[in-house]
Amino acid sequence: MPMVEEKFFTLAEVADRLKVNYRTVYRWVRSGDLSAIQFGREYRVTEADLQAFIEEHRTPRKEN
Repeated sequence: MPMVEEKFFTLAEVADRLKVNYRTVYRWVRSGDLSAIQFGREYRVTEADLQAFIEEHRTPRKEN
């Protein structure tokens, strides 16, 4: 069975990429807004879940 290589980000890495505070990302995960996988006390966010979160929160373009 072929392995699919998925990239995982820590909450700190997500916060750094989005230029927000770590606690903001933590709140998004705890509220269910951002999907994450929990390993013990640590969370990891897949690249696909992060992209989906970004797309969900994108503001619509203004049509002229």
